[in-house]
Amino acid sequence: MAVSGMHCLEWARPRLSLVWLAARMLAMYCRGCAVEQAEARFQLRRKKLAMQLARSGRWRDSVRWLFLFSILGVFCQPRPASAANKVVTDADKGATVHLQTGDTLELRLRSNPSTGYMWYVQKESTPLLKLAHQSQTDATEPGVGRPVFQVFKFEPRRRGEGVLLMHYVRSWDPPTPEDEQFDLRVTIE
Repeated sequence: MAVSGMHCLEWARPRLSLVWLAARMLAMYCRGCAVEQAEARFQLRRKKLAMQLARSGRWRDSVRWLFLFSILGVFCQPRPASAANKVVTDADKGATVHLQTGDTLELRLRSNPSTGYMWYVQKESTPLLKLAHQSQTDATEPGVGRPVFQVFKFEPRRRGEGVLLMHYVRSWDPPTPEDEQFDLRVTIE
């Protein structure tokens, strides 16, 4: 039986369309795989980005916590007692004062330097205190002979107990037992 050329093409067309269909399906499958792979890569990138953000977020959180704890550490640590400035006046004559090393003892005594009388530290006074500064205030009222306050600032040298002795004399007269005196018992801890 002779087969014409036209008939051969008709017979091959269904076969070509099956091949074409198979190729098309394979292409779609591959495209689907490529899309799935692309989606997988995208999700992987998104996960990596999320992890990086989470890591950077954790890093930021760590820095924040570190900052918070360092601030708390600075403000919550026990502080050494700050040096106190104890003020003593004429009214405290014969009293006892307690000092810590690092404190300052300020002694304010009324005097009248225009008459020549002033307060001086006696030689028998305790060696535990060091005279750091001496000054006097201005008179509260104008005129000659007005009283002022002599201000003595002492710093403790070391721990112990002693007596601070002051005498009120003229600088050109030697001290006598009849001179006005000021004594203060000092305990340095």
